[in-house]
Amino acid sequence: MAEAFHSRGSTVIVCARDEQALSATADRLPGVVALPCDLVDKQQREDLAAEVLRRFPDLDILVNNAGIQRYVDLKKGYAELKSGEDEIAINFVAVVELTALFIGHLLSRRSAAVINVSSGLGFMPMLSTPIYSATKAAVHTYTLVLRQQLKGTSVKVVEIVPPMVDTNLNRAGRDAARTGFRGISAAEYIATAVKRLEDDADVIFDGDGENVLAQPRGESENSLLNPSR
Repeated sequence: MAEAFHSRGSTVIVCARDEQALSATADRLPGVVALPCDLVDKQQREDLAAEVLRRFPDLDILVNNAGIQRYVDLKKGYAELKSGEDEIAINFVAVVELTALFIGHLLSRRSAAVINVSSGLGFMPMLSTPIYSATKAAVHTYTLVLRQQLKGTSVKVVEIVPPMVDTNLNRAGRDAARTGFRGISAAEYIATAVKRLEDDADVIFDGDGENVLAQPRGESENSLLNPSR
């Protein structure tokens, strides 16, 4: 997505905790501003917002895309839950708090947008990723309410609902599962998503996402509870 905005002449600011990946992105896309930040850390979120707003007063789009996914066996209890990174903090709390940190500025712009990336698993949860699925359902609900509360303002709210996309999300888990299919390529999906952004869509989905959104909630939940069907 950063590349898509960059190719259209936008000033693009990317953040991540992997400074090597940030440097590679900046080298590949001259002019992109790369800022290190671990979004699970409240202070780093606040520092990021302060720096961006100080250096880039023309900022008009916030993309909340950071996320992690873990396979979690809820039968194993608290130790299992705390055995890895905090999906709730990264996938949901960071979205809500970053939006809150930027919303005052965005409302001052003549035209602006908040773009939240949820997931098809927020509608049709996967048995092995209960916390990830729940956080993405929360992002969806939060985005619905944010859009309604900002109705009539200068800020548009967009939800991107990806299908399975071949990224580094839960790479170790995907490798261990050996399912073969890793999803569509990021390039293929972003081409579709950006076209829908240019068409002024409020909700952007592709592939199996359309089928999930069209199903009654009970059918999605039944597929989770009866995966062999």
